[in-house]
Amino acid sequence: MITEQLNKALRNKLEAAQCITGRLECRMVPSFLLTMRGQRADGKNIFFWELERDINKLLDSYQSTAATDAAAFTIDIDLGRNSFVYNTVSHQQAAAQKDKEARDQKAEEAHRLQELKQMLLSRNIPYGLELAEQVAAALSHGALCYSHRDYCGMGLEKNTDGNYVYAAVWDGWLEPVHTFNSRQAFVQWLAVQSDASLSRVNEPDTWLWNNQVINRQRLEEFVSWRQHNP
Repeated sequence: MITEQLNKALRNKLEAAQCITGRLECRMVPSFLLTMRGQRADGKNIFFWELERDINKLLDSYQSTAATDAAAFTIDIDLGRNSFVYNTVSHQQAAAQKDKEARDQKAEEAHRLQELKQMLLSRNIPYGLELAEQVAAALSHGALCYSHRDYCGMGLEKNTDGNYVYAAVWDGWLEPVHTFNSRQAFVQWLAVQSDASLSRVNEPDTWLWNNQVINRQRLEEFVSWRQHNP
């Protein structure tokens, strides 16, 4: 019997590595994948990255005779009990499992985003006039923005026309979203903003949520740096 020969070969493989249990997984679709691991008495896991030629030949024979319609099969091994449990997974079962994993992943991502949104919206304390005035003064000496490849988040700048801008930043260049013609208008706007209002959490593209946004920490660090580097 193919299974008896395969069991013996797998036993020898595990015993040589001082393992007492093991598991072999063979997946045929969507692409071939063969993995085997064992566990020693102390709980240490051993992974076998290569299997001997005779084991591969026996696995091929088993697949072509006993698992011809399977999408995958597993062998759970307990040497102490001399137990070799074979399980096959049909194409229908594999497809159902793939769909379940996709649904679970989608639900997990939705839950993560909901938690992120709640956390961001809870940071709703306005920056206030004092910090807004300090930021406006600091912008007279240079922009607040990141400068690297592609999307750099959101930034603030006092441009060459003397206008204050709140902008999206790409490759270090600012694309204005809001423009303020006076310092007073900018300060009044920034004073009532908060980490929540500038988190971009209401954007349809969730990639933008809290992605290099303007927040209290950035503002305070910017002011402090400008005060020490006028």
